[in-house]
Amino acid sequence: MAGNSALAISQWNIAAQQPPSLKAIAPWEGMDDIYREQFCRGGWFSMSNFDLIAKAIVRGQPNAGLEDLEEMYRRKPAGSAFWEDKRIDMKKIKCPVYIRGSEVSALHTMGSIRGWMEIPHDQKWIHWGSTQEWYELYGQPESNDELQKYFDRFLKNKKNDWESTPRLNWSLLQFGDRPAIEHVLIEDFPVPNTDYKEFYLSPDNKLVDQPLSSLQKITYDSEQHLSFAEFTKTFDKPTSLLGLPKAILYVSCADTTRDDFTVFIILRKLDKNGKTLYHLNFPIEATPVKSIDDIPEKEMASLNLFSGATGILRASHREIDESKSIHPQFPFHPHKRQQKLGPNEIVKLEIGIWAMGVHYDAGESISVRIGGQYPSIAEFTSFSGPRPEHELNRGEHIIHSGPDHPSRIILPFVEVDV
Repeated sequence: MAGNSALAISQWNIAAQQPPSLKAIAPWEGMDDIYREQFCRGGWFSMSNFDLIAKAIVRGQPNAGLEDLEEMYRRKPAGSAFWEDKRIDMKKIKCPVYIRGSEVSALHTMGSIRGWMEIPHDQKWIHWGSTQEWYELYGQPESNDELQKYFDRFLKNKKNDWESTPRLNWSLLQFGDRPAIEHVLIEDFPVPNTDYKEFYLSPDNKLVDQPLSSLQKITYDSEQHLSFAEFTKTFDKPTSLLGLPKAILYVSCADTTRDDFTVFIILRKLDKNGKTLYHLNFPIEATPVKSIDDIPEKEMASLNLFSGATGILRASHREIDESKSIHPQFPFHPHKRQQKLGPNEIVKLEIGIWAMGVHYDAGESISVRIGGQYPSIAEFTSFSGPRPEHELNRGEHIIHSGPDHPSRIILPFVEVDV
């Protein structure tokens, strides 16, 4: 089996059933837990682009055969057998697997990562790309050549050199008009001997190496998309961050009538002049523009531009089951119950941020932005109905940073050949 997106999701599902006739799969860009990776990331419900798919793409009678995912969330917002049945047990996959994934998908990223980490055998390969998934499939002839060689090996048992294919072939994004650094060969994911460095949130908008000596309160308006708390670190030498970032935040809500709220994080890249950068999801020579700056605002979308790795967590869904976490940097939230908050209650939130691979030159910076609205490019809004009032953020959120509330970000520093 081969294919991307929905066709990759199907492959994960089928391979976990271990049908004897299935000899190999090539899931390219496919999620494997639709509650945690699409509809309810961190317990925050969003139709994502599924309402677009249901209303404008799927043919036949209106919504024929489609599950009403919004209604199922309304009935069981804290998880249920319905949602758990849609989390694939990757440890049951026995056939060879050739994965392609990317962080630019912002949808299938962690499905590809968990597939690599949990499939229990060595006949697996992963190629981590820097371009939009359809371009990889339809615009890169070498991709089909790789598929041909892979399937020749495992369907026809041809004695080709497929086994010499690097098991982990990675890309590091550079953002701006600079192409990604391709074909970075790593030993495993996460990279062995990754240096996980902690940086604390300072009220002067900096990421600092040491915990703050006194309590500081940093606020943002949770109702405004352009209101966020921002913290930056400038690198004094070339630096690569590759792996799983994590935020540990102590947060409260100033609106005492609210018993829940959602926190959003995005990791942006800044150039040497402090300009916020995007990554173009296509080789620039394959586009009608000569620079990202030439793209009209109305044509900016997640299909063509990537902003940065994100993390989401609803405060009432903060519970963690460490036994099911794929890594200490990516906590597993069981979503079995909602732990509502009292007025002014400060809660500790451990937020797994989706996988990143970014290279920074000396003088470039990482920006950690924390806010109350989804931080990426807004799109498909005409298909999405309004969410009920009790799900919305209201008022100011307060980040507490100090000795008893060490709010911080943990970043994965690696030494790789670039």
